[in-house]
Amino acid sequence: MNDIRHPSNFPPLTTEQIRELAASIREVFGSSLSRESFADKLLIFLEDVPGYESGENSIDLIAAAWAKYADRHP
Repeated sequence: MNDIRHPSNFPPLTTEQIRELAASIREVFGSSLSRESFADKLLIFLEDVPGYESGENSIDLIAAAWAKYADRHP
């Protein structure tokens, strides 16, 4: 049986999941990260998430998560 899924076969993260990622980064690293630092921390969080481990598919996710993080609302 072949249960290996290609990264493009995984569903995108939901708005709630993105909000939770941003909140987790805020909780661990504080709320004053620059966008560049935030992106680095987010990619560290995503290292082991299928489809996001390389960072190649993460541009839109980083933008969405940054919007949630920068909004400062948990």
